Amino acid sequence: MMGAFSNLFGRRKKPVEQPLKQPGRVVRKYKAARPDRLVGFKLMGLNSSLMRDAQEDLLGLVSHSREQSQNNDYLKGFFSHLRRNVVGRAGMQIKPVARLEDGSLDRDSNKIIRDGFLEWSRKGICTTCGKFSFADSQRIALTSTARDGNFLARKYFGPEFGPFGFQIQHLDVTMLDVELNKELNHGHYILAGVECNAVDRPIAYHMFKHNRSYYGGRGERIRIPAKEIVHLYSPYDQTAPVIGVPWAHTALRRMAQMNSFEEAALANAVYGAQKMGFYTRSADADPDEELGRGERAATNGEAEDVEEEEFFDEEERPRLEQMEAGVLEELPEGYDFKAFDPAYPNGEMEPFIKIMLRAVCTGLDVAYSSLSSDLEKANFSSLRAGLGEEREQWGVLQGWLAEHYCGSIFPDWLRTAMLSRQVRLPMAQLARFQAVEWTGRGWQSVNPKDDAAANKSNLEMRLKSPQEIAVERGRTLEDIYDDFEEAGELAKDRGIDLEAVLSASGKVAPPAEKEQPKED
Repeated sequence: MMGAFSNLFGRRKKPVEQPLKQPGRVVRKYKAARPDRLVGFKLMGLNSSLMRDAQEDLLGLVSHSREQSQNNDYLKGFFSHLRRNVVGRAGMQIKPVARLEDGSLDRDSNKIIRDGFLEWSRKGICTTCGKFSFADSQRIALTSTARDGNFLARKYFGPEFGPFGFQIQHLDVTMLDVELNKELNHGHYILAGVECNAVDRPIAYHMFKHNRSYYGGRGERIRIPAKEIVHLYSPYDQTAPVIGVPWAHTALRRMAQMNSFEEAALANAVYGAQKMGFYTRSADADPDEELGRGERAATNGEAEDVEEEEFFDEEERPRLEQMEAGVLEELPEGYDFKAFDPAYPNGEMEPFIKIMLRAVCTGLDVAYSSLSSDLEKANFSSLRAGLGEEREQWGVLQGWLAEHYCGSIFPDWLRTAMLSRQVRLPMAQLARFQAVEWTGRGWQSVNPKDDAAANKSNLEMRLKSPQEIAVERGRTLEDIYDDFEEAGELAKDRGIDLEAVLSASGKVAPPAEKEQPKED
């Protein structure tokens, strides 16, 4: 319409020329992808990768983590929390679940397997050094993985390795040649000392014969097949990794700085408590006069025997020898006293430490109240919420430890135990007998009465099984029933009807009737 109107009067509006776009700086759509000087972020190079970063920094991270585990109370406490909540007192409990052809549990075979594994798990049998039980080995494996990022154990087979013909040896991660990288034939490669095939499956470990920290050199390197090695690490922070990093890698610097900060504050407080003040001399002070030297010497009867230069030594200064209540001292002419009263550590130190420690707890996946032992402002709701998240993490780690450590050891133990006839079961059914479950420790409820009532209601409505309730308490239903059976036999030997006692304890006594007043 507008074009036709312009043509009618013979005039056409001259089009406005658009300026050419000059090539300028390309702005990234994701701000977090831009290098930033203020936050210390640098652009990743083409050859960078998470695996390469872990390999280059592993030994430094391990050294830093070990130093902090020796000198930092919070990191030491974190490892104790891991051992208590993931492994517990008895370790991961085995539960064989071999089944017969009709699908029912093979109770006899399961009992033989369980009894044999518990016998092998005793101290002096399961490890080559003879110093540890299998529960100890689980604690060592978990602590080493968290502290160093990796844990290695070697399996040994043969009649010389215990009555079951099978034992394990704990290895230090520094024995792995993490600096070894090499391309091999047919797509195979060695990365950080771990030899993998073309589809990234580890097939061998290249390790030093001895620990470098003990022998000070690299020493002889040996190649160990991967089937003889149990390698624990957390794969969740990396992409297709072959090694892990210490679990506290994000918190190590913060904890080291906290240590330095607390030591400086403590030194300042101790020095301030010991040092009360200083004497200062003005410009008109007499350099040949000293506070109280002549008077003290005269009091002790020594003034006549002490030469004059001893009283007026230019190098000596007035000093306060001791303090006594209710005494007023006089300063010499030209001297002044300045008190030394450091006001630090002050009230700002505690909230600052709490802020720092909360970040550390977040990086370690542990509740602040648990790691800091600070229950000052805790209440029922906060404890329940914090412990719930924390215990969920402990459950995740229990499943990880059971699958990657216990699950890697049990099949080899079962095969050698059956070959050595310590477990008398037919070898032809080995695959059926390898079915097993692992149960970790449970935890006491924050509100046991309400949780017990909820469990009872869930059982009555068939929303929860007895097995689930038993697992929450860190036990198996078989163990509970075995305990009841043993308790019943023990009560019978003592002439006690256990069923009657349990039935009576579950009944609520009727309310007592009030006595009616007697009529006169």
